[in-house]
Amino acid sequence: MGIPSQAGAAVRAFLLGLMLVAAQSTAAIAQVHLLIVSGLGGEPQYVEQFHEWGTSMVDAATERFGVPAENVIYLAESPERDPQRIDGISRRDDIGQALAQIAERADADDRIMILLIGHGSADGRGSRINLPGPDITAEELAELLAPFDTQPIVVVNTASASGDFHEALAGERRTIITATRSGMERNETLFGEFFVAAFAGEGADIDQDGRVTVAEAYEYATRETERAYQAANRLQLEHSRMEGDLELARVFHLGAPSVAAVPEDATPEVRALYEERDRLQGEVENLRVRSSQLDPAEYQRQLEALLLELARTNRAIQEAEGDG
Repeated sequence: MGIPSQAGAAVRAFLLGLMLVAAQSTAAIAQVHLLIVSGLGGEPQYVEQFHEWGTSMVDAATERFGVPAENVIYLAESPERDPQRIDGISRRDDIGQALAQIAERADADDRIMILLIGHGSADGRGSRINLPGPDITAEELAELLAPFDTQPIVVVNTASASGDFHEALAGERRTIITATRSGMERNETLFGEFFVAAFAGEGADIDQDGRVTVAEAYEYATRETERAYQAANRLQLEHSRMEGDLELARVFHLGAPSVAAVPEDATPEVRALYEERDRLQGEVENLRVRSSQLDPAEYQRQLEALLLELARTNRAIQEAEGDG
């Protein structure tokens, strides 16, 4: 027998409330691995600009959002400029080694973000980003991503002429973002500045949940790029593009500071409940990342089961702490 409509609505409202609670707290979710590649700057102004974007992204990831330092690799044109943040030269072989290192460390559900900063070009031989030594093409990067057959991946190419990277990198559980619509938009781009600013500054966290998702960063960068061209009274020669797994973009974030730490005087039993809650919250987020792969009914069934178990665990924590 089906659930009466009023009762069904009440259940849905209850589950929605649980989802909001889960979204507002920090989950012990799958790890995030971030690779930042800053290519050749050429002119001094671009050398400085690319360096600033790269280091700002490192600081935002590690200091603001708590990504472990060992999970962040930054390759740049001149590592000696900032050896504390820069891990090596942004040569093609070094990018391959960095991705191989991440592939070896990453668990099946860990999340991978690759941020490319620099100048790009495109011709009959394909699209590429300019590096010290041989450039790396979209097809070569796609080959380096082959080992990541289960991990969700976000690739952000902020370079000029980056739009053709979409076709080469497209795949399941992947979101591809480029600063330009195609390889024909070859002028310098502003998109990278604002994409990094979405994580390093304020204004991109639309729902004010303390986290910046890839989708929020993309929307912020797109909006601010348009505004910058309008303010300078210039014709806009770059048009950003995001394709692939858009649900992944809506839930992929770098993490957020804890809002509910385990009390220092907690008993072993209460600590175990907090650990169980973190595990369940992580499963909720990982399920949302995989939602596009599941039948909608099966996704809803698994989500409701997790949220109900999360509610029971939260109630157990409240009772154990004497909060009723």
